[in-house]
Amino acid sequence: MRGLVDPKDALFWLGTSDAMPTDQYFVLAFDAPVPEHAPSWDEVCAHVKTRSAAIPALNKRLVESPSGVDYPVWVREEMSAEDCVTRLGEPDATWASCADAIAEKLESTVDATVTPWQMHVAERVRDVPYATGTCTVVLVRFSHVLTDGLGGAALLRALFGRTPRPADADVAAEASTVTPHGIAFRLRACGQAVGRLTHLLPAFVSVTGAGRRAAQLIARGDVVAPTPRARLSVNRCAESDRRVAVIPVPADLTRSSEFTVTQLALTAVSLATEKLLRDRGESADSLTAMMPVAFGPDAEWQGVNRFATGMVSMGGGADDLAARARTVRSSVTAERRRLAIPDIVKQFRLVETVPWPILRRVLRRRQKADPDQVAANLVFTSVNCGDGDMELLGSTAVMVAGFPCLSETLGIGIGLYGIGSALTLGVLTAPNAVGADDGYIELLESALVDVAGMVA
Repeated sequence: MRGLVDPKDALFWLGTSDAMPTDQYFVLAFDAPVPEHAPSWDEVCAHVKTRSAAIPALNKRLVESPSGVDYPVWVREEMSAEDCVTRLGEPDATWASCADAIAEKLESTVDATVTPWQMHVAERVRDVPYATGTCTVVLVRFSHVLTDGLGGAALLRALFGRTPRPADADVAAEASTVTPHGIAFRLRACGQAVGRLTHLLPAFVSVTGAGRRAAQLIARGDVVAPTPRARLSVNRCAESDRRVAVIPVPADLTRSSEFTVTQLALTAVSLATEKLLRDRGESADSLTAMMPVAFGPDAEWQGVNRFATGMVSMGGGADDLAARARTVRSSVTAERRRLAIPDIVKQFRLVETVPWPILRRVLRRRQKADPDQVAANLVFTSVNCGDGDMELLGSTAVMVAGFPCLSETLGIGIGLYGIGSALTLGVLTAPNAVGADDGYIELLESALVDVAGMVA
């Protein structure tokens, strides 16, 4: 059915009914060196209304299938900018108070059955990183079932690009024109569910063979499979209450010929988090980050969220920064290699033939996990938002920041986001995992300086 949510994307939809958000967060700062030239609230709303009307992904919503027999469907619906765009805090605020307002917004979830996106605008914000004047700060939230990080960056360019590119506006454009809850809608949903049942057994047989071949690769040592890690004090997260910080990344991190900026940022995060844990009397030798790994263009993957979750060893306990960075680089490379193996990708695709009621029931039946083990200790993501050719009514985009979602066992989320030459480390934390008195932001700032010094 046209507009049917891909089963792999529907996994994000499950999170919208739980306590933890499963959204994407982008923060942009548009600098107006002359305060009088900063766009007004009405001008911002008019701009967003005009641009969003031409972006199909921003004019649809999810509709659940009748009685939940099949996967949800995207249906075309014109969204009102007045309903999707709201104010963020009070005008003429400082960046510190604006960050607090952003953190408060990140405690809630976008309801994709109403709209898959929301925008929150703060006017005339002072002291914003990378800015020289007064900024319009924009927080954009996308439901993760809509698209992935690269798709979200493309939608931002469609909204704010000086010369919008058609390819950006076409991201996640698929939607149905069928009338929700009509007879045709019900019949199609039932037909799709029956079709999945008939294909389930052959798919299971195929995946079983792929799993056997993947296991042989692991047994031979050709592939290293992730293993559970020790639960640490950062592996907890309250259902609400968040803290947000944005740290400018030193330019030296982009000048290494040996390491990528993502590997160096992970190295800095490793160093800072290890110091935090050692101050608490905990070992960080097995410190691991959960990180999205994008699939290549040739991968057989129909979902708009074109990535799998990798587990990256962060080199905890390494004697020096260079050794720590090499461990990170080796682990990132190994995970990208593992998640490019067709037999491993095929195992992820089993859900394509699993009927929605079965998948939903299995995943929502919370199994009691080993209380002493977790998959990772923090979550890290990296997104390049383009060459910086974005503006808002004459104000230039000088900064973009973003944060991955937290979960019940992940209380630290860090995003490396870039626009043009400006890089930021966005930090989202739960206070019960990282309190304000822990000095974690200062540890990260110091670690970035240390890593930049190593590169220099």
